Formats: sequence, C-alpha cells, structure tokens
Amino acid sequence: MSNAVLAVKSDQKFWDDMQLAALKQIGLADAPKAELGAFLHYSQRTGLDPFARQIYMINRGGRYTIQASIDGLRIVAQRSGEYAGQVGPFFCGQDGEWTDVWLEKEPPLAAKVGVMRKGFVEPLFAVAKFESYCVVGRDGKPSGLWSKMPDTMIAKCAEALALRKAFPNDLSGIYSTEEMEQVDNAAPAPIKAVVEIAQEVKPVELTEEQVADLRLKLNQVYDAETLVTLKSLHERFATVLDIPFVAVVNTAPTTLRKEIMALKSMLEERNV
Repeated sequence: MSNAVLAVKSDQKFWDDMQLAALKQIGLADAPKAELGAFLHYSQRTGLDPFARQIYMINRGGRYTIQASIDGLRIVAQRSGEYAGQVGPFFCGQDGEWTDVWLEKEPPLAAKVGVMRKGFVEPLFAVAKFESYCVVGRDGKPSGLWSKMPDTMIAKCAEALALRKAFPNDLSGIYSTEEMEQVDNAAPAPIKAVVEIAQEVKPVELTEEQVADLRLKLNQVYDAETLVTLKSLHERFATVLDIPFVAVVNTAPTTLRKEIMALKSMLEERNV
C-alpha cells in the first residue's frame, strides 16, 4: 500500500476504508470512532503522516494519547516558516554548571534546549529534569535506552518542551515518545492520596493516568521562569494543588503546591 493511497487530505471528514485498514495494522483495531476522529484532526492540523509513524495514537489502559516522534515535531516547526534553529542541548549535574557534552558515567540531572523563532529576541529555553522523565523498572533504576543513552533521551525531552513553547499553536497537546514513556513506569504498589473534606479523611487511589497528568503539570511548573507564570499555573491547577503523588518512583510523595512554593522562593531571590 503506497503512501499516496494512504495520504491524509486536509478536507476529509473521516478515515477512508483503506486508511482504516492500515490503522488496524498499526494497532488501532479497537480504537473508538471518536478517538480516531481526534487522531485525524491532529494529523491534519500538523501535516504529519501517521502511516510513516511521524504521529501516532497510543492506548494506555483504555485512554488514548496523541504522540509524535521528535522528528515529527521538528518537521512541524520547520514547515511553519518561523523556525530559526536551536541552541544546545546542554547538560548539568549536581554542580548546576551547563555543558554541551556529557562525559560522566552517571546520567545528567537535567538537559536544556533553546529554540529560536523568527521575530523573537532570544531563544525560548526549556529544561527537562532526568528524574521527571526517566523510564525505570521495578528496581527503581533506569531501563532500556534511558540506561544506555540517558543524555540523548533527556535532551529529546528538553527539545520537545522547547518546540512546544516556541510553537504552541502548532504543537500544543502533542507530546514526544520520550516524554510519555515514563507514564508506563512500573509502580511497586498503588499510590494513595489523602483528601480532607469537612474534617473527614478519605483515602483516594490515583490511577496511573492521574499520576501521569500530575507529573506533566509538575513539568510545567519546573518550566516556569517568572513569578507571573508561576501564579498563573497556581490558579490553573487549583483543584489538584494538594494531592500527594510520587513524581519519581521510589521517592517520597510531593504536591504541586509544595513544588510551586519552593520554586516561588527561588524566583523571588532572583527577582524575576
């Protein structure tokens, strides 16, 4: 089946029969019609080819998410006509010093990438913390490519964050494979949260999807570079600020409020 036959047209309302057959072959045989419709919309909006695996839909426990390869995100940025290159990646360890090559045996603690857009005075930088995205096994240690090439993997996450910051109209809601892999991290036991309502304490079990959503919100907090941005996030996340969750497997639970307040103190010291 040629790519020309499967090509997605900008004016089509739904997948045709040949496209649906091809989608079934790549793992979407059981996807609901509504989810397939959303996938078509994202494919048309980005111009990425789902049959060339530039963009794809993943089923995680009955919940479908739209993902793109890092090359797919680059293609969207390039096609915009506003993309002007990148700065980085840069890596840092415990000393907080940024370097353009990582030569240590231990993984970097974070990676930073800046994306340049025409008409912008400076690059739009994004920082990705290794612990926020690393895929780990039940032993809590990095697994797969995160063990073999940790610098490359976290650099891709930082680049994806930076590309979305630079091109929000084109890339909002689309995450790279590397960013979403941590959703499948193995958890040793169900994660509990405690919610107080009228002095009554009720245990609430968070699903893996809820934990993944809180982790993505936490990454947005880490990306905040000004107090104004941090205040906006505080207001947007008001309903989930005090839900304890494990940001990284085998670490103590935290809350969005705790992390926001910690970052607030740092930004106030820098007067930004």
